[in-house]
Amino acid sequence: MNTSYNADLIIDKFNNTPELMIPLMIFAMGFGFIQYIYAFFMARGGKPSPFPVYMHCFYLAHDFLFVTLFYQWFHEYDSLVFQVVWLGMVAFNIFEIHALYEAIKYERQETFGKYYDKPVTVKQATLWVAAMTVVSFVVLCTVRDFMGDKLMFCIFISTNVVMAIGPALHFMAHRKRVKGQLGLAFFIVLGTIATFLPQGLGMYTTSDPDYFNRPWFFVLGAVCLAVAIWHWVSVWKLPKPE
Repeated sequence: MNTSYNADLIIDKFNNTPELMIPLMIFAMGFGFIQYIYAFFMARGGKPSPFPVYMHCFYLAHDFLFVTLFYQWFHEYDSLVFQVVWLGMVAFNIFEIHALYEAIKYERQETFGKYYDKPVTVKQATLWVAAMTVVSFVVLCTVRDFMGDKLMFCIFISTNVVMAIGPALHFMAHRKRVKGQLGLAFFIVLGTIATFLPQGLGMYTTSDPDYFNRPWFFVLGAVCLAVAIWHWVSVWKLPKPE
């Protein structure tokens, strides 16, 4: 069994069969864009974010890591597909920084108050956010290096796992349905399904079947999907917001 996927094979598949791989990529990653934009608009104007702060930090670190791979996408592979994704990650860094600004401004007491006897200051919350982002970035870089995750395909899957579980736990901690939460939970279910589809339907399993088309990949998908469905059903059972 391969210990890492074949990056050159995946790039060749995108270059040689774009009519197959590009739609699969849009389908797999498109829900992630919808989910985050959905949450962005839900949290506008100081409203509570459906994502916990650590999720914003993790996603900021993840997307910034992708952005740092400028040379790889634009020179080593000269891949138009990944260049477009790179630009998307730049845009999402802006979304994530704004989301963290909102969290520091409006949610710092709820998030970090348990660590202090006095009200949490902006400086204290900012240091917490910076520390979580740096730790996430170091962990992601280490995982990428140890796994030989050159294209960040495995790390991309980790963001879908966090998306399936993080908002569900965050919702259960508050037990309150807010406007837009049911729609977000539904898109999380769809995004989880799209991530873990079998060969011919899923981007990962089609890009390198020898690596991704294995039982534990689908076990992970089943667990994430179960949590995502549980989240959607739990939100649906609560009364609609006024």
